[in-house]
Amino acid sequence: MKTVKILSLTVLMSIFCAGMTFAQQQNQKVTQPKEQQVASKKGQKGQQVKATAEERAAKQVETMKTSLNLSNDQVSKLQPIQSQYVKDQDQARGAKKGNQQDWKTKKDAYNTQVKSILTPEQYQKWQTQRADMKKGQGKSTQVNQGKGNKGKQIEQNQKK
Repeated sequence: MKTVKILSLTVLMSIFCAGMTFAQQQNQKVTQPKEQQVASKKGQKGQQVKATAEERAAKQVETMKTSLNLSNDQVSKLQPIQSQYVKDQDQARGAKKGNQQDWKTKKDAYNTQVKSILTPEQYQKWQTQRADMKKGQGKSTQVNQGKGNKGKQIEQNQKK
């Protein structure tokens, strides 16, 4: 009787161990692509590489496509405009001060071009979204970008 109990206990333990091993292998398969993705975005000395202007513009257009329900035609017209705007933004940040009037002119031209592509309803919704982002009410606020969890916790504590 004791041998049957010991034998059944041994079988149960081996099934449990096999299940745990299988679960760990599955978990590694799921997380491996993400680890590779993070590693590919890291530059030398483990620092993250900043996305190119085209990548950032494409991401912004994709966000606009889903949030504003843009047609494929609108997306194709908006892509080069957004790409140029992001490049101009980078250039203006690099120049710091002095070209504020030039930046304002480029920004106004961008707004005019976007307005000509979007419907009045889409343009109004886009303007509202931009205003919310400036206030920090958007999905990913500019204040939180690049801060990590600690910066987000500090900001949440400040709100309380």
